[in-house]
Amino acid sequence: MYEVDRALVARMRAGDQRAFDEFFNASAPRLVAFAARRSSLDSASLEDIVQGSLIKAVRNLDSYRGEAALFTWLTEICRHELADAHRKAARRPAHVSLDEVGATRHVVARLRVPEHQEPVAELGAAAQRDAVMLVLASLPGRYARALEAKYGDGLSVEDVARQLGLTAIATQSLLARAREAFREHWRERSDSAPGAAMSLCPTGDFLN
Repeated sequence: MYEVDRALVARMRAGDQRAFDEFFNASAPRLVAFAARRSSLDSASLEDIVQGSLIKAVRNLDSYRGEAALFTWLTEICRHELADAHRKAARRPAHVSLDEVGATRHVVARLRVPEHQEPVAELGAAAQRDAVMLVLASLPGRYARALEAKYGDGLSVEDVARQLGLTAIATQSLLARAREAFREHWRERSDSAPGAAMSLCPTGDFLN
């Protein structure tokens, strides 16, 4: 199913510069969108995360086995980079300049927040995204990928199945287990941090 991806990786491992160009040109824009939809970080931080993810992917090409799409494998790396960035951001005192907010909104906010949303609601949505990212990072990789594809990217069950290399029935079962795992982890984190961002309940289907 992933012969094209395996062939591209083989060419990169052999040092084919055109293969690297194909990989970066095809992956970078999609990875930026992937990261922006899942994060409230500023545009410079998102750029660093995407670049770091691509570099780690190239350094670890030997670990790609072709059992999933190359981009799916890449998003797993990016997901861990995002989770690390969110943990670091959570440990820093909140301080955001108005200039930074304006610059960031120009680049990525349109992907995430409706224009009519008030600043307070926007901050609440950002805190909720951070909380969701941390919970996703605590799940098994396959659970996180399935949830992100279905509810983050809005893919159909059939599309998620193709992305994960599963049947539609197996994907439905995987999503059910992933939702239950998400609910359990969310409740555990909410109980351990009452009144904090973790107490926010996701408005999507994760907990439905």
